[in-house]
Formats: sequence, C-alpha cells, structure tokens
Amino acid sequence: MNAYLNMPLPRVRTDALHGVRLAREAWRVRDPDGAARELGRVVEPLSVTSGADERQARVLQATGDYLRRAQRPGRAGAGEPLFDKQQAGFEDLDP
Repeated sequence: MNAYLNMPLPRVRTDALHGVRLAREAWRVRDPDGAARELGRVVEPLSVTSGADERQARVLQATGDYLRRAQRPGRAGAGEPLFDKQQAGFEDLDP
C-alpha cells in the first residue's frame, strides 16, 4: 500500500518534486493533470523502444557490410578504404 495515497496533496507534490518515486505515482493517481504539468507526461515503454529494433538492424547491417568488405579484399571494392570518413560523416574530425 502506498502511504502517499493518504497524505495531503501538497506534501505528496513536494516529495514528488524531490524525486520520491512513490510520491510521484500517488500524485499521478490523485491529480493526473497537475502531475503531468509539473513532472511531464508519462512515456510508455513501447513508444520508447519502438525504434530500437530498427536502429539495431541498421547497425547490424552496417557492421555486416564492413566485415564482408574486410574479409574479401580481392573482390569488388579492392583498394577502397574499409572506413570512409566522408561517407560516415566524420570528415570534420581530423585535427
């Protein structure tokens, strides 16, 4: 049982603003609009991780391409650098 559900709302608000997790939860239950204004809206875990699979797939694809070029230097692409700074967007990082 969350004790903050029975406390006066100003005390719950004060504790929530100081980072007490149970106070934040109770404030969101008792005054959802006020809590959303002060603490920000709740981000659902699904919306946070929805792009993670796509990003992971792009990274794995790029890593696989890099490794395939490194393993077969005698085929197409021979003589090309394995890492192209300009293509990767790192050209301005040279000292």
